[in-house]
Amino acid sequence: MVCRHLYLVLLSACLGLLLTACGTPEAPPADYANYLTRIPDPKTLGEAYVSDPDTILATATVQELNATLQALDQSGRAHIDVVLARSIGETVPKTAATALFDRWKIGDKSKDNGLLVLLVLDQRRIEFETGYGLEADLPDAICYRIQQRDMVPLMRAEHYDEAVQAGVGAIIQQLNPDSAQSARDKFKADSALLFQDPYDAIMEVPQPSITDLNQQLDRREAASDKAVSGLFSLIGTVAAGLLCLVLYGLLWEHMTAVGGLVRGLFVVCLVLTLGLVVVAFFAHLPNVWVLFPLVYGPPLLYVHAYLAVVNVRARAVYAPQGRHALHEYLHEAHYKLDFTAVAFPVLLALYWPWHRRRMQQLRDAPYACPTCATPMHRLSEKDDDEHMELGQVAEEMVKSVDYDVWQCDQCHEQLVFGYRNLTSSAQPCPECHHRTYRPKRKQVVQAATRSAEGWGWQHFKCEYCGHEHQEKYTIPQLPSPSNNSSGGGSSSSWSSGSSSSSSSSSSSSGGSSGGGGAGSSW
Repeated sequence: MVCRHLYLVLLSACLGLLLTACGTPEAPPADYANYLTRIPDPKTLGEAYVSDPDTILATATVQELNATLQALDQSGRAHIDVVLARSIGETVPKTAATALFDRWKIGDKSKDNGLLVLLVLDQRRIEFETGYGLEADLPDAICYRIQQRDMVPLMRAEHYDEAVQAGVGAIIQQLNPDSAQSARDKFKADSALLFQDPYDAIMEVPQPSITDLNQQLDRREAASDKAVSGLFSLIGTVAAGLLCLVLYGLLWEHMTAVGGLVRGLFVVCLVLTLGLVVVAFFAHLPNVWVLFPLVYGPPLLYVHAYLAVVNVRARAVYAPQGRHALHEYLHEAHYKLDFTAVAFPVLLALYWPWHRRRMQQLRDAPYACPTCATPMHRLSEKDDDEHMELGQVAEEMVKSVDYDVWQCDQCHEQLVFGYRNLTSSAQPCPECHHRTYRPKRKQVVQAATRSAEGWGWQHFKCEYCGHEHQEKYTIPQLPSPSNNSSGGGSSSSWSSGSSSSSSSSSSSSGGSSGGGGAGSSW
């Protein structure tokens, strides 16, 4: 043990010397981290909407932007503040944008029509932060498109004045009136071990013989062996039962990918396995290893039958529909089943590498042009956005669908295929039908107490069209034993609060951030 501690001390010392020799990157000045106090609120600068403490923009550009944004603000359409900073320390730009927005309360209080445009040079990042009132006119996908088309190319060329002017101009153009707007199942297994004394009370026998004493010792040893065997059998039974429940739980959600025959087989295997576990529990099998094949066999049979049916259906039903339909079916049918290569390795350890190669070939192999039969090539992630619909770009932004765009070099024919991300929580929007509808913030209306449940609203929002919906949810009642801690959590406050109001000639002050917007790197 002493040698081990000495080894760890020496290893730590060597690592410290190595890190010291390599050096650490030079950190930005400390005052940059205090961006909330270092960057002035434009409303405190007079008729200003641009905060540029590091003098990144030309004076003429700042004057022109202030005049344009003042006219927009006085029209009541929107209040836009532009912030440029060489550095904000190690703060994430999105976090800084939200903090500045809420600190300055950008926009009209009744309309929440504020927008903050933040540019951080050392992190090469643009952030848009919108108020609730502008999220319908400037959804996240629109903000991202403005950044990518109108600002990022100019920022890469270090044309900061032109980038900000182009971005603000595109935002104002977008604000024209014609622009568009777990039940959870909880598993609980209770098992009780009933220990009985394996030794019966020994009755006093006067002057027992040697034979009687040997028989008593034999009975005690047999009882002890039986108790130990029963205990191991009981532990093995519980372990096998939990294993089969985990296996069947992971396989349950895949029953929709197969027909009724395999669904029936699933039910039969489940009932058979649970029945064997119950029988083994009460029978106290003398050898625990007899139990595992009995419990292990039915799920092994089902998994192989399931994969066999999936592959038959793939060839018969989905292969004629094309590579994309076949890929999507196989992707969904095999989702979360990788563990079977470890649980049932005899055949599946070879099946899964073959399946991954098949999926890669289905997606990556070049398509033949439907017009001229020339092999097409797939566009890069940077280039394919220009050839996709705006809703598809929004789906890629929220990582619910990944699109591949194939293009023919001869006749310029294009094919667009979407590949769903099954881990995403985004659902199809009831309005625009794009898979950009996600749960957003929760609003607590009545906090839970130790005597009653609470409730609130779960807000949902489409990141593309801005459609919003709310559903009521229940907050569980607090446990009876009181801990002096409130337990109710901190509820989000969306009011303007009691912040100090700065003297300002701006017509807008009191807005709050809606959390929307987008960010881009250059």
